[in-house]
Amino acid sequence: MGTRQLESFVRERCRLGTLTVNEAHCLFDQLLATSSPTPSIYPFNHLFTALVRMNNLTIHYPTIFSLFNRLTQTKHILPNVCTYSILINCCTRVDRIGLAFVLLGQFLKVGPGADPGVFNPLLKGLCKDDRIHEAAAIVLDKMPKLGCIPDLFSYNILMNGLCKIGQIDKAEELVDYMVSKGLQPDVVTYTTLIDGLCKKGLLDNATQMLQCMISKGLEPDVVTYSAVMDTLCKQGDIEKAEELLDRMVSKGLQPNIVTYTTLIDGLCKKGLLDKANQMLQCMITKGLEPDVVTYNALMDVLCKKGEIEKAEELLDFMVSKGVQPGIVTYNIFIDRLCKKGLLDKANQMVQCMISKGLEPDVVTFNALMDMLCKKGEIEKAEELLDFMVSKGVQPDIVTYNILIDGLCKKGLLDKAEQMLQCMISEGLEPDVITYSALRCTVQTRRN
Repeated sequence: MGTRQLESFVRERCRLGTLTVNEAHCLFDQLLATSSPTPSIYPFNHLFTALVRMNNLTIHYPTIFSLFNRLTQTKHILPNVCTYSILINCCTRVDRIGLAFVLLGQFLKVGPGADPGVFNPLLKGLCKDDRIHEAAAIVLDKMPKLGCIPDLFSYNILMNGLCKIGQIDKAEELVDYMVSKGLQPDVVTYTTLIDGLCKKGLLDNATQMLQCMISKGLEPDVVTYSAVMDTLCKQGDIEKAEELLDRMVSKGLQPNIVTYTTLIDGLCKKGLLDKANQMLQCMITKGLEPDVVTYNALMDVLCKKGEIEKAEELLDFMVSKGVQPGIVTYNIFIDRLCKKGLLDKANQMVQCMISKGLEPDVVTFNALMDMLCKKGEIEKAEELLDFMVSKGVQPDIVTYNILIDGLCKKGLLDKAEQMLQCMISEGLEPDVITYSALRCTVQTRRN
Protein backbone atom coordinates (compact mmCIF):
# COMPACT_ATOMS: atom_id res chain seq x y z
CA MET A 1 0.00 0.00 0.00
CA GLY A 2 1.42 3.38 -1.02
CA THR A 3 1.76 6.35 1.31
CA ARG A 4 -1.29 8.22 0.07
CA GLN A 5 -3.41 5.07 0.07
CA LEU A 6 -2.33 4.32 3.65
CA GLU A 7 -3.15 7.89 4.70
CA SER A 8 -6.63 7.57 3.16
CA PHE A 9 -7.14 4.21 4.85
CA VAL A 10 -6.15 5.65 8.26
CA ARG A 11 -8.46 8.62 7.80
CA GLU A 12 -11.40 6.33 6.91
CA ARG A 13 -10.75 3.91 9.80
CA CYS A 14 -10.64 6.79 12.25
CA ARG A 15 -13.79 8.32 10.80
CA LEU A 16 -15.77 5.11 11.36
CA GLY A 17 -15.08 5.25 15.10
CA THR A 18 -14.45 1.52 15.43
CA LEU A 19 -10.67 1.66 15.77
CA THR A 20 -9.07 -0.29 18.63
CA VAL A 21 -5.95 0.72 20.54
CA ASN A 22 -3.99 -2.19 19.06
CA GLU A 23 -5.07 -1.36 15.52
CA ALA A 24 -4.15 2.29 16.02
CA HIS A 25 -0.71 1.16 17.22
CA CYS A 26 -0.25 -1.03 14.11
CA LEU A 27 -1.32 1.75 11.74
CA PHE A 28 1.04 4.15 13.50
CA ASP A 29 3.93 1.69 12.96
CA GLN A 30 3.02 1.33 9.29
CA LEU A 31 2.96 5.09 8.81
CA LEU A 32 6.37 5.52 10.45
CA ALA A 33 7.81 2.75 8.27
CA THR A 34 6.58 4.42 5.07
CA SER A 35 9.11 6.61 3.35
CA SER A 36 8.25 7.06 -0.31
CA PRO A 37 6.98 9.65 -0.01
CA THR A 38 7.10 10.53 3.70
CA PRO A 39 3.60 10.65 5.22
CA SER A 40 2.24 13.99 6.39
CA ILE A 41 1.36 14.77 10.00
CA TYR A 42 -2.39 14.55 9.28
CA PRO A 43 -2.90 10.76 9.49
CA PHE A 44 -1.03 10.79 12.81
CA ASN A 45 -3.40 13.48 14.04
CA HIS A 46 -6.36 11.33 12.97
CA LEU A 47 -4.97 8.44 15.03
CA PHE A 48 -4.35 10.62 18.09
CA THR A 49 -7.89 12.04 17.85
CA ALA A 50 -9.40 8.57 17.56
CA LEU A 51 -7.44 7.35 20.57
CA VAL A 52 -8.48 10.34 22.69
CA ARG A 53 -12.14 9.75 21.82
CA MET A 54 -12.06 6.09 22.90
CA ASN A 55 -13.59 4.87 26.15
CA ASN A 56 -11.31 4.24 29.15
CA LEU A 57 -8.95 7.08 28.21
CA THR A 58 -7.51 7.07 31.73
CA ILE A 59 -6.23 3.54 31.05
CA HIS A 60 -4.74 3.91 27.58
CA TYR A 61 -3.62 7.55 27.53
CA PRO A 62 0.03 6.53 28.24
CA THR A 63 -0.03 4.74 24.85
CA ILE A 64 -0.90 8.05 23.19
CA PHE A 65 2.09 9.78 24.72
CA SER A 66 4.36 6.85 23.94
CA LEU A 67 3.38 7.15 20.27
CA PHE A 68 3.77 10.93 20.39
CA ASN A 69 7.29 10.60 21.82
CA ARG A 70 8.21 8.24 19.01
CA LEU A 71 6.85 10.74 16.51
CA THR A 72 8.87 13.63 17.94
CA GLN A 73 12.05 11.53 17.68
CA THR A 74 11.70 11.41 13.90
CA LYS A 75 13.25 14.37 12.15
CA HIS A 76 11.10 14.26 9.04
CA ILE A 77 7.53 14.38 10.47
CA LEU A 78 6.88 17.46 12.60
CA PRO A 79 3.88 17.77 14.96
CA ASN A 80 1.77 20.82 14.17
CA VAL A 81 -0.68 23.03 16.09
CA CYS A 82 -3.42 20.40 15.75
CA THR A 83 -1.16 17.67 17.17
CA TYR A 84 -0.35 19.64 20.31
CA SER A 85 -3.99 20.70 20.67
CA ILE A 86 -5.11 17.04 20.61
CA LEU A 87 -2.47 16.02 23.17
CA ILE A 88 -3.22 18.94 25.52
CA ASN A 89 -6.93 18.09 25.30
CA CYS A 90 -6.03 14.52 26.26
CA CYS A 91 -4.13 15.78 29.32
CA THR A 92 -7.04 17.85 30.57
CA ARG A 93 -9.47 14.96 30.14
CA VAL A 94 -7.36 12.69 32.36
CA ASP A 95 -6.68 15.47 34.92
CA ARG A 96 -3.03 15.91 33.97
CA ILE A 97 -3.00 19.71 33.75
CA GLY A 98 0.67 19.79 34.72
CA LEU A 99 1.56 17.67 31.69
CA ALA A 100 -0.59 19.96 29.53
CA PHE A 101 1.58 22.92 30.59
CA VAL A 102 4.71 20.91 29.75
CA LEU A 103 3.36 20.24 26.26
CA LEU A 104 2.47 23.90 25.84
CA GLY A 105 6.01 24.86 26.80
CA GLN A 106 7.39 22.32 24.34
CA PHE A 107 5.20 23.71 21.55
CA LEU A 108 6.24 27.30 22.28
CA LYS A 109 9.88 26.19 22.15
CA VAL A 110 9.83 24.16 18.92
CA GLY A 111 6.57 25.18 17.25
CA PRO A 112 6.07 27.70 14.45
CA GLY A 113 4.71 30.29 16.91
CA ALA A 114 2.03 30.75 19.56
CA ASP A 115 -1.44 29.81 18.37
CA PRO A 116 -4.80 30.04 20.21
CA GLY A 117 -5.62 26.52 18.99
CA VAL A 118 -2.99 25.17 21.41
CA PHE A 119 -4.07 27.36 24.32
CA ASN A 120 -7.83 26.72 24.03
CA PRO A 121 -7.91 23.07 25.23
CA LEU A 122 -5.74 24.11 28.19
CA LEU A 123 -8.20 26.92 28.97
CA LYS A 124 -11.04 24.39 28.91
CA GLY A 125 -9.18 22.14 31.32
CA LEU A 126 -8.45 24.98 33.73
CA CYS A 127 -12.08 26.13 33.68
CA LYS A 128 -13.28 22.55 34.20
CA ASP A 129 -11.12 22.46 37.36
CA ASP A 130 -12.50 25.86 38.49
CA ARG A 131 -9.08 27.45 37.97
CA ILE A 132 -10.79 30.37 36.30
CA HIS A 133 -8.33 33.05 37.44
CA GLU A 134 -5.43 31.12 35.87
CA ALA A 135 -7.40 30.84 32.63
CA ALA A 136 -8.13 34.59 32.73
CA ALA A 137 -4.44 35.38 33.26
CA ILE A 138 -3.55 33.31 30.18
CA VAL A 139 -6.18 34.96 27.95
CA LEU A 140 -5.69 38.53 29.12
CA ASP A 141 -1.95 38.55 29.82
CA LYS A 142 0.18 35.59 28.77
CA MET A 143 -1.22 35.04 25.27
CA PRO A 144 -0.92 38.70 24.19
CA LYS A 145 2.63 38.87 25.60
CA LEU A 146 3.56 35.87 23.45
CA GLY A 147 2.13 37.57 20.40
CA CYS A 148 -0.84 35.20 20.37
CA ILE A 149 -4.17 36.95 19.91
CA PRO A 150 -6.98 35.11 21.74
CA ASP A 151 -9.75 34.09 19.34
CA LEU A 152 -13.50 33.89 19.88
CA PHE A 153 -13.15 30.34 21.23
CA SER A 154 -10.67 31.57 23.87
CA TYR A 155 -13.06 34.25 25.10
CA ASN A 156 -16.10 31.95 25.03
CA ILE A 157 -14.27 29.33 27.09
CA LEU A 158 -13.27 31.91 29.71
CA MET A 159 -16.78 33.38 29.69
CA ASN A 160 -18.26 29.95 30.34
CA GLY A 161 -15.85 29.49 33.25
CA LEU A 162 -16.84 32.84 34.77
CA CYS A 163 -20.55 32.05 34.41
CA LYS A 164 -19.95 28.64 35.96
CA ILE A 165 -18.71 30.26 39.18
CA GLY A 166 -21.49 32.86 39.10
CA GLN A 167 -19.35 35.84 38.06
CA ILE A 168 -21.82 37.08 35.45
CA ASP A 169 -20.73 40.72 35.76
CA LYS A 170 -17.15 39.82 34.87
CA ALA A 171 -18.38 37.67 31.98
CA GLU A 172 -20.32 40.65 30.61
CA GLU A 173 -17.24 42.86 31.05
CA LEU A 174 -15.26 40.27 29.10
CA VAL A 175 -17.72 40.59 26.20
CA ASP A 176 -17.13 44.37 26.12
CA TYR A 177 -13.37 43.81 26.24
CA MET A 178 -13.59 41.24 23.45
CA VAL A 179 -15.58 43.64 21.26
CA SER A 180 -12.97 46.35 21.90
CA LYS A 181 -10.43 43.92 20.44
CA GLY A 182 -12.44 43.59 17.24
CA LEU A 183 -14.24 40.31 17.91
CA GLN A 184 -18.01 40.06 17.65
CA PRO A 185 -20.02 37.80 20.01
CA ASP A 186 -21.58 34.75 18.37
CA VAL A 187 -24.46 32.44 19.30
CA VAL A 188 -22.21 30.58 21.78
CA THR A 189 -21.26 33.84 23.51
CA TYR A 190 -24.86 34.91 24.01
CA THR A 191 -26.04 31.43 24.94
CA THR A 192 -23.29 31.18 27.57
CA LEU A 193 -24.35 34.50 29.11
CA ILE A 194 -28.07 33.65 28.92
CA ASP A 195 -27.45 30.30 30.59
CA GLY A 196 -25.37 32.00 33.29
CA LEU A 197 -28.09 34.59 33.96
CA CYS A 198 -30.73 31.85 34.05
CA LYS A 199 -28.76 29.81 36.57
CA LYS A 200 -28.62 32.91 38.79
CA GLY A 201 -32.40 33.22 38.47
CA LEU A 202 -32.09 36.51 36.56
CA LEU A 203 -34.78 35.69 34.02
CA ASP A 204 -35.54 39.30 33.03
CA ASN A 205 -31.86 39.92 32.29
CA ALA A 206 -31.68 36.66 30.34
CA THR A 207 -34.73 37.65 28.29
CA GLN A 208 -33.16 41.04 27.53
CA MET A 209 -29.98 39.29 26.44
CA LEU A 210 -32.03 37.02 24.20
CA GLN A 211 -33.65 40.05 22.55
CA CYS A 212 -30.24 41.73 22.17
CA MET A 213 -28.93 38.59 20.49
CA ILE A 214 -31.82 38.52 18.01
CA SER A 215 -31.41 42.26 17.28
CA LYS A 216 -27.80 41.53 16.28
CA GLY A 217 -29.07 39.14 13.63
CA LEU A 218 -28.14 36.01 15.58
CA GLU A 219 -30.72 33.26 15.83
CA PRO A 220 -30.93 31.48 19.21
CA ASP A 221 -30.33 27.74 18.98
CA VAL A 222 -31.94 24.88 20.89
CA VAL A 223 -29.39 25.28 23.73
CA THR A 224 -30.36 28.95 24.15
CA TYR A 225 -34.08 28.21 24.29
CA SER A 226 -33.57 25.23 26.61
CA ALA A 227 -31.66 27.40 29.11
CA VAL A 228 -34.53 29.90 29.32
CA MET A 229 -37.13 27.11 29.48
CA ASP A 230 -35.24 25.51 32.35
CA THR A 231 -35.45 28.71 34.39
CA LEU A 232 -39.13 29.18 33.59
CA CYS A 233 -39.82 25.60 34.72
CA LYS A 234 -37.80 26.08 37.92
CA GLN A 235 -39.88 29.19 38.66
CA GLY A 236 -43.04 27.17 38.06
CA ASP A 237 -44.05 29.09 34.92
CA ILE A 238 -44.77 26.03 32.78
CA GLU A 239 -47.16 27.86 30.44
CA LYS A 240 -44.47 30.33 29.37
CA ALA A 241 -41.99 27.47 28.96
CA GLU A 242 -44.45 25.69 26.64
CA GLU A 243 -45.02 28.93 24.72
CA LEU A 244 -41.26 29.24 24.26
CA LEU A 245 -41.16 25.64 23.02
CA ASP A 246 -43.81 26.48 20.39
CA ARG A 247 -41.86 29.58 19.37
CA MET A 248 -38.67 27.53 19.05
CA VAL A 249 -40.38 24.94 16.84
CA SER A 250 -41.92 27.69 14.70
CA LYS A 251 -38.37 28.88 14.03
CA GLY A 252 -37.55 25.47 12.59
CA LEU A 253 -35.60 24.25 15.62
CA GLN A 254 -36.25 20.73 16.88
CA PRO A 255 -36.29 20.14 20.66
CA ASN A 256 -33.57 17.80 21.87
CA ILE A 257 -33.50 15.43 24.82
CA VAL A 258 -32.48 18.27 27.18
CA THR A 259 -35.47 20.38 26.08
CA TYR A 260 -37.98 17.59 26.63
CA THR A 261 -36.42 16.51 29.92
CA THR A 262 -36.53 20.11 31.17
CA LEU A 263 -40.24 20.38 30.39
CA ILE A 264 -41.05 16.90 31.74
CA ASP A 265 -39.25 17.74 34.98
CA GLY A 266 -41.12 21.06 35.23
CA LEU A 267 -44.47 19.39 34.63
CA CYS A 268 -43.66 16.70 37.20
CA LYS A 269 -42.73 19.26 39.83
CA LYS A 270 -46.11 20.93 39.24
CA GLY A 271 -47.77 17.55 39.74
CA LEU A 272 -48.97 17.47 36.11
CA LEU A 273 -48.12 13.82 35.59
CA ASP A 274 -50.54 13.25 32.68
CA LYS A 275 -49.03 16.15 30.72
CA ALA A 276 -45.54 14.93 31.58
CA ASN A 277 -46.40 11.50 30.16
CA GLN A 278 -47.80 13.13 27.02
CA MET A 279 -44.54 15.05 26.63
CA LEU A 280 -42.63 11.80 27.11
CA GLN A 281 -44.65 10.10 24.34
CA CYS A 282 -44.12 13.12 22.07
CA MET A 283 -40.40 12.87 22.71
CA ILE A 284 -40.33 9.16 21.84
CA THR A 285 -42.36 9.67 18.63
CA LYS A 286 -39.71 12.21 17.57
CA GLY A 287 -37.13 9.44 17.76
CA LEU A 288 -35.53 10.68 20.98
CA GLU A 289 -34.80 8.11 23.66
CA PRO A 290 -35.39 9.30 27.25
CA ASP A 291 -32.28 9.20 29.43
CA VAL A 292 -31.91 8.52 33.14
CA VAL A 293 -32.65 12.19 33.98
CA THR A 294 -35.97 12.01 32.13
CA TYR A 295 -37.01 8.82 33.91
CA ASN A 296 -35.84 10.21 37.28
CA ALA A 297 -38.22 13.17 36.93
CA LEU A 298 -41.17 10.83 36.36
CA MET A 299 -40.18 8.37 39.08
CA ASP A 300 -39.71 11.22 41.54
CA VAL A 301 -43.24 12.53 41.08
CA LEU A 302 -44.70 9.01 41.27
CA CYS A 303 -42.85 8.38 44.54
CA LYS A 304 -43.98 11.71 45.97
CA LYS A 305 -47.57 10.81 45.10
CA GLY A 306 -47.08 7.57 47.01
CA GLU A 307 -47.28 5.44 43.87
CA ILE A 308 -44.07 3.54 44.57
CA GLU A 309 -45.19 0.41 42.72
CA LYS A 310 -45.76 2.41 39.52
CA ALA A 311 -42.35 4.05 40.01
CA GLU A 312 -40.78 0.60 40.35
CA GLU A 313 -42.52 -0.51 37.15
CA LEU A 314 -41.08 2.52 35.39
CA LEU A 315 -37.66 1.65 36.77
CA ASP A 316 -37.95 -1.87 35.32
CA PHE A 317 -39.08 -0.41 31.98
CA MET A 318 -36.13 2.01 31.99
CA VAL A 319 -33.65 -0.82 32.57
CA SER A 320 -35.29 -2.88 29.81
CA LYS A 321 -34.53 0.01 27.47
CA GLY A 322 -30.85 -0.20 28.36
CA VAL A 323 -30.85 2.89 30.60
CA GLN A 324 -29.04 2.18 33.86
CA PRO A 325 -30.20 3.79 37.12
CA GLY A 326 -27.79 6.19 38.77
CA ILE A 327 -27.29 7.34 42.35
CA VAL A 328 -30.09 9.92 41.95
CA THR A 329 -32.51 7.18 40.83
CA TYR A 330 -31.84 5.07 43.91
CA ASN A 331 -32.00 8.09 46.20
CA ILE A 332 -35.49 8.92 44.90
CA PHE A 333 -36.73 5.50 46.00
CA ILE A 334 -34.73 5.37 49.24
CA ASP A 335 -35.98 8.81 50.33
CA ARG A 336 -39.62 7.93 49.69
CA LEU A 337 -39.36 4.49 51.32
CA CYS A 338 -37.80 6.12 54.37
CA LYS A 339 -40.55 8.73 54.55
CA LYS A 340 -43.08 5.90 54.53
CA GLY A 341 -41.15 4.18 57.34
CA LEU A 342 -40.26 1.17 55.18
CA LEU A 343 -36.75 0.69 56.57
CA ASP A 344 -36.28 -2.88 55.32
CA LYS A 345 -37.21 -1.97 51.75
CA ALA A 346 -35.01 1.13 51.92
CA ASN A 347 -32.06 -0.97 53.07
CA GLN A 348 -32.73 -3.48 50.28
CA MET A 349 -32.58 -0.62 47.78
CA VAL A 350 -29.27 0.55 49.30
CA GLN A 351 -27.84 -2.96 48.95
CA CYS A 352 -29.07 -3.16 45.35
CA MET A 353 -27.39 0.16 44.63
CA ILE A 354 -24.09 -1.01 46.13
CA SER A 355 -24.26 -4.28 44.15
CA LYS A 356 -24.42 -2.14 40.98
CA GLY A 357 -21.15 -0.45 41.94
CA LEU A 358 -22.77 2.76 43.17
CA GLU A 359 -21.70 4.13 46.54
CA PRO A 360 -24.29 5.83 48.79
CA ASP A 361 -23.80 9.59 48.97
CA VAL A 362 -24.78 12.17 51.57
CA VAL A 363 -28.36 12.26 50.23
CA THR A 364 -28.70 8.51 50.76
CA PHE A 365 -27.38 8.65 54.31
CA ASN A 366 -29.51 11.69 55.14
CA ALA A 367 -32.70 9.86 54.13
CA LEU A 368 -31.82 6.88 56.34
CA MET A 369 -30.78 9.07 59.29
CA ASP A 370 -33.94 11.14 59.04
CA MET A 371 -36.07 8.00 59.27
CA LEU A 372 -34.09 6.68 62.26
CA CYS A 373 -34.44 10.00 64.07
CA LYS A 374 -38.17 10.16 63.40
CA LYS A 375 -38.47 6.65 64.86
CA GLY A 376 -36.55 7.85 67.93
CA GLU A 377 -33.55 5.62 67.17
CA ILE A 378 -31.04 8.43 67.63
CA GLU A 379 -28.16 6.13 68.60
CA LYS A 380 -28.48 4.21 65.34
CA ALA A 381 -28.57 7.53 63.47
CA GLU A 382 -25.31 8.58 65.17
CA GLU A 383 -23.76 5.22 64.33
CA LEU A 384 -24.78 5.76 60.70
CA LEU A 385 -23.13 9.18 60.80
CA ASP A 386 -19.85 7.62 61.96
CA PHE A 387 -20.14 4.94 59.25
CA MET A 388 -20.80 7.60 56.61
CA VAL A 389 -17.72 9.60 57.59
CA SER A 390 -15.61 6.40 57.66
CA LYS A 391 -16.64 5.92 54.00
CA GLY A 392 -15.32 9.36 53.10
CA VAL A 393 -18.76 10.99 52.78
CA GLN A 394 -18.85 14.35 54.51
CA PRO A 395 -22.01 15.44 56.35
CA ASP A 396 -23.75 18.57 55.06
CA ILE A 397 -26.09 21.10 56.65
CA VAL A 398 -29.04 18.72 56.12
CA THR A 399 -27.24 15.92 57.99
CA TYR A 400 -26.57 18.10 61.02
CA ASN A 401 -30.08 19.55 61.02
CA ILE A 402 -31.59 16.04 61.03
CA LEU A 403 -29.43 14.97 63.97
CA ILE A 404 -29.83 18.20 65.95
CA ASP A 405 -33.61 18.01 65.56
CA GLY A 406 -33.59 14.32 66.54
CA LEU A 407 -31.46 14.98 69.63
CA CYS A 408 -33.69 17.89 70.68
CA LYS A 409 -36.84 15.80 70.35
CA LYS A 410 -35.22 13.11 72.56
CA GLY A 411 -34.36 15.76 75.14
CA LEU A 412 -30.61 15.26 74.62
CA LEU A 413 -29.98 18.99 74.68
CA ASP A 414 -26.29 18.91 75.56
CA LYS A 415 -25.59 16.51 72.69
CA ALA A 416 -27.61 18.74 70.35
CA GLU A 417 -25.43 21.72 71.27
CA GLN A 418 -22.28 19.61 70.82
CA MET A 419 -23.54 18.65 67.35
CA LEU A 420 -24.08 22.33 66.59
CA GLN A 421 -20.47 23.16 67.58
CA CYS A 422 -19.23 20.25 65.47
CA MET A 423 -21.21 21.59 62.52
CA ILE A 424 -19.76 25.10 62.91
CA SER A 425 -16.22 23.71 63.25
CA GLU A 426 -16.75 22.02 59.87
CA GLY A 427 -17.39 25.45 58.33
CA LEU A 428 -21.15 25.00 57.99
CA GLU A 429 -23.37 27.92 58.94
CA PRO A 430 -26.58 27.15 60.88
CA ASP A 431 -29.73 28.00 58.90
CA VAL A 432 -33.36 28.66 59.80
CA ILE A 433 -34.02 24.92 60.25
CA THR A 434 -31.11 24.61 62.68
CA TYR A 435 -32.34 27.54 64.74
CA SER A 436 -35.91 26.23 64.68
CA ALA A 437 -34.72 22.94 66.23
CA LEU A 438 -32.56 24.76 68.77
CA ARG A 439 -35.45 27.01 69.78
CA CYS A 440 -37.08 23.86 71.13
CA THR A 441 -33.97 23.34 73.24
CA VAL A 442 -34.23 26.81 74.80
CA GLN A 443 -37.96 26.47 75.44
CA THR A 444 -37.50 23.00 76.99
CA ARG A 445 -34.80 24.31 79.35
CA ARG A 446 -36.98 27.24 80.42
CA ASN A 447 -39.78 24.86 81.27
